[in-house]
Amino acid sequence: MRFVMRLVLCFSLLSLTACEFDRHEMHQARQNLSYTTKLHHLHMLMNHSLQMATQGADMNLQGIEHGPAMLVKSSELLKRAMSGPEMARMHKYGSGNKPLMKMTQELADKASLLIEAMKAISTKSEDKNAIRMLNHAVEVAATGSSLIMLGQQGMAGDIDAVMVNHGQLMLGEASGLLHDTTGAQEYRLLVSGVVQMLIGIPDMPVDADDGSGESK
Repeated sequence: MRFVMRLVLCFSLLSLTACEFDRHEMHQARQNLSYTTKLHHLHMLMNHSLQMATQGADMNLQGIEHGPAMLVKSSELLKRAMSGPEMARMHKYGSGNKPLMKMTQELADKASLLIEAMKAISTKSEDKNAIRMLNHAVEVAATGSSLIMLGQQGMAGDIDAVMVNHGQLMLGEASGLLHDTTGAQEYRLLVSGVVQMLIGIPDMPVDADDGSGESK
């Protein structure tokens, strides 16, 4: 009888241990999902700031009064994404040194330089057509990047694959526009730096641990 009781006790302890492992794995999965989602949403905000900026830059080329205001708003959104409490929290708990976060900061720096160059665009530019095409490349790349990251979240079943595939096609189109556009060389270099990062970031693996130190 004692042997039976000991056997039952052993099975009970093993079951409890297995439950603890399951809870730990679920906790880690929730942490990873949270970190991935936060970074995806952060990048989508940055991408939208670039989309706004290209619209403002095109307005500047046409002498439309709303162009400068649109560029200011794009700068403010980029700053909000990179210096808000969400970003501060991730840095506080150790995410600041991770490869993907470093790429995020580099993209923000390059995007900021590009937006400043967009603010200087005027109707007197001699490279209007090239600038328009380069702006379009940024807009296409930003849209494609956002589609891929949204699809990677796996929230909508089969349509996720459609979004990822179309986003990849858009990134390819943006790369082709860079290759085919001539003129506005200095501006083109700024655009190229941003577009190449927009192409690379969706494929960058996310670290398994979000480093937040928070319970999910």
